[in-house]
Amino acid sequence: MSEKYKIIIDMDIGDDIDDAIALLAAMKQGFEIVGITTVFQNTLERARMTKKMLKAFGNGYENVPVYAGYGLPHDKEPTVYGHTPHYSADLDDPIYTPDSVEPDEAIDFIINACNTYGKELAIIAIGPFINIARVIEKDPSALNKAAKVAIMGGAYLKQYADWNVMCDVPAADVMFKNLDNLECVGADVTHKMIAEDALYESIVNYKGENRAQCYLRELCALWKTDRPKAKLLLHDPLVVYYIADPSFCTMKKASVAVLTDGFAKGMTLNVDSYAKKWLNEESYVGFDTSRKVLFAADADKAEFDARILKDFS
Repeated sequence: MSEKYKIIIDMDIGDDIDDAIALLAAMKQGFEIVGITTVFQNTLERARMTKKMLKAFGNGYENVPVYAGYGLPHDKEPTVYGHTPHYSADLDDPIYTPDSVEPDEAIDFIINACNTYGKELAIIAIGPFINIARVIEKDPSALNKAAKVAIMGGAYLKQYADWNVMCDVPAADVMFKNLDNLECVGADVTHKMIAEDALYESIVNYKGENRAQCYLRELCALWKTDRPKAKLLLHDPLVVYYIADPSFCTMKKASVAVLTDGFAKGMTLNVDSYAKKWLNEESYVGFDTSRKVLFAADADKAEFDARILKDFS
């Protein structure tokens, strides 16, 4: 096991089911959660869902502050979003009101936490990187004061554009160009984390008294209604377990460039392994190859399956 960091989770709970599993996993691991920020589209509804999960778990987690962060990517015009797929009418109850609905206050919260806790703090970013980029733009030094910024996003061995990067490519570009403590668990690894049937059955048939796990069961039913053919992929929980125990992932270092235009827009290009094979030198002249990030080259699925099944049974 690693040092037990204080954590901030930046997430887009409410579309796929893995964010909710990741949040519940963080509480089951006993992390000290300093706060949670929501990101992408309807962040207020996501914040209300987060409040419900925290209150349901209890044990002090009901006091964790929740901030509705930025919903709009950098390059999008203001818009009104429909309901988040897993939002339910009971979430309109005032008890689930987040601590702030002003996106700038979410950004200030992250900056203040980095300044306060420094290397005791890990940021877990498992949604699009809009809030992360906003923090960098407001205070370029803040996130580098934390022990690490661990993300679910990108792809580093199989080169393609991942969802969390594609949602705001300019934000991802800002993040990769400015962070010295970035640790990346990419979709090319997390796509291997298909949940075993035993875990899915444990979640949907849960009959215990843990109210947070009962809420997860409800969310899983909404997710199946919304995406009946979807596989239960544990993208985001892998990042939480990696922070709890780095031995879950085999990490390597590389220089990574986010491609911001053209047919490969959104790709997190592994410059060291691929750029020099695919591109002329002129294509990456000026790129800072001295900046390296850690990325997951593989994960121990058997150990991960055993651990998460134990936690959710």
